[in-house]
Amino acid sequence: MNEGLFSAVSAMQTAERQLDAVATNLANLGTVGYKRLGSSTNSFARVLEGAVQEQVTTRTAIDFSQGELRHTGLDTDLALEGAGFFAVETPEGEAYTRDGRFRKDENGTLLTQDGFPVAWDGPRGTIDPSGEPLSVDGEGRLWQDGSEVGALKIAHFADPNLLRPDPYGNWRPPAGAIEAPHEAKVKQGYLESTNVSAIEEMVSMIAIQRRFEASTRAMSLIEQSYRRLIQPR
Repeated sequence: MNEGLFSAVSAMQTAERQLDAVATNLANLGTVGYKRLGSSTNSFARVLEGAVQEQVTTRTAIDFSQGELRHTGLDTDLALEGAGFFAVETPEGEAYTRDGRFRKDENGTLLTQDGFPVAWDGPRGTIDPSGEPLSVDGEGRLWQDGSEVGALKIAHFADPNLLRPDPYGNWRPPAGAIEAPHEAKVKQGYLESTNVSAIEEMVSMIAIQRRFEASTRAMSLIEQSYRRLIQPR
């Protein structure tokens, strides 16, 4: 009976974490470049009070698959087609993003929506804020008024699943993360939509709720069994 109770609690905890991931995905349906959170479960046996019990652990996984590219026509809207990230300079160090909603400030600095400078591959290029619209090629090189301004830094990692989100929605690698050659091509005048499907998330939410309810019923039955055992006759 203890084993059944332990399994029910473990299943409810797993369902709770999965539901949190689904809720986060649904809340970011309109977020440019957002990557879907998934969850994977692993089970292993452990011995508790002389009995073998199954322990279930849940790990959040990030789906870095390509989102749909949406045409905007703006010269500072950039999207990546393929594996890679734009690099961003923040006070806490370099971060990475798929959100290419960039803008020019009055000093000619290319910034993210949060006001962080976009990192360059080599010396930082200076844009004339009152000059001609920018031209950006597939390698991330920028031109303005017929002159090359510089190239944006595009990064990639051998294991992107090690990346973790920061409070601004960027990605940060752990210490020692191995960089790898990127395969991304820059698309000017486009933005990458989220790779979340509202229908799939709703289906997942219903399935998770049913598993949670089944675990709740199992706990209720176990509780009733305990009461019958301890009730004085």
